[in-house]
Amino acid sequence: MTTSSRAWFVDEYGGPDRLALRDRPDPVPGPGEVLVRTAAIGLNFADLFVRSGAYPRTPRPPFVPGLEISGVVESAGAGVEGLAPGRRVVAVPVFGGHAERVVVDARRVFPLPDGVDLVEAAAVPVVFLTASYACRRAWVGGGDRVVVTAAAGGVGTALLQLLRERGARVLALAGSDEKLALCRKLGAEEAGVYGRAEALLRRAFGGGADVVIDAIGGRLFRRLWRRLDVGGRYVLYGFAAAAGQRGVARARALRELLGMGLLSPYSFVQPCRTLIGFNLSLLPDPAGELPRTAEEIFELWKDGRVWPVLGPRFEFERLPAAHRALAGRGTTGKVVVTVP
Repeated sequence: MTTSSRAWFVDEYGGPDRLALRDRPDPVPGPGEVLVRTAAIGLNFADLFVRSGAYPRTPRPPFVPGLEISGVVESAGAGVEGLAPGRRVVAVPVFGGHAERVVVDARRVFPLPDGVDLVEAAAVPVVFLTASYACRRAWVGGGDRVVVTAAAGGVGTALLQLLRERGARVLALAGSDEKLALCRKLGAEEAGVYGRAEALLRRAFGGGADVVIDAIGGRLFRRLWRRLDVGGRYVLYGFAAAAGQRGVARARALRELLGMGLLSPYSFVQPCRTLIGFNLSLLPDPAGELPRTAEEIFELWKDGRVWPVLGPRFEFERLPAAHRALAGRGTTGKVVVTVP
């Protein structure tokens, strides 16, 4: 007997109004896959870009978007071990997560420790895996002067906590003064808005930085790149400067890209600078680094040393409103959608 559940479909690329909720037959896991009954959905800027058709490898409509979920395993396909029915998990399906039941590659499903809240858990995998990867690839050590952009958002709040654990000195940049108290609470030595970035760098770090971890890109990239000290590392993992209510504001995106300027490879040599770019959903993981990193993050969470910072919560039926809230750039922490 075929059972059904609900999912949000993108029938045409565009704004939140393009999301349509309807029933569909429950998906069936194939070999190496797991069927998860969704408890909560973590919303990411990537979801806005997917909806507008501007994200790498986005399927053609109609399709179900959604990068991140928490829930309970209902069934597993052939060859899957350690993810038996009833196991509480978080998962990063990349596409397909805006649904009550989701099939996910088992390699992107991470078992949760006992006792954690499933709604809070939906705010963990993408932001903390992204933050951990950025810290590792930038070789952040104790005493390093680190600039974090979008510091009050999902990844930003995860970064502030992991950088605190590493003993780094952090300047947090955010879009409004209202977000700065949260940044300081999470360990930032200094916090301010983007327009004051250079003045804050002079006051906090003497004008330079060892590391920049940037989700914004665009013209801000050019300003912060110039502030990297000798041996500096710049991690670029997003392009929020291009975001708009419909996903990508194309005219703005073009202006911001042009505003980044041109970099000659030889300009990296004398100052010994490094530019690191990555996208978590496209990241190859042949050595199984992501599951190990997830386990480390869950241990830190259990010990109370880091925690997910939740922003607004929306019910499943109001998922388009969650997209609008995130696109409006006024939220702090992680926007989460709860599934009944």
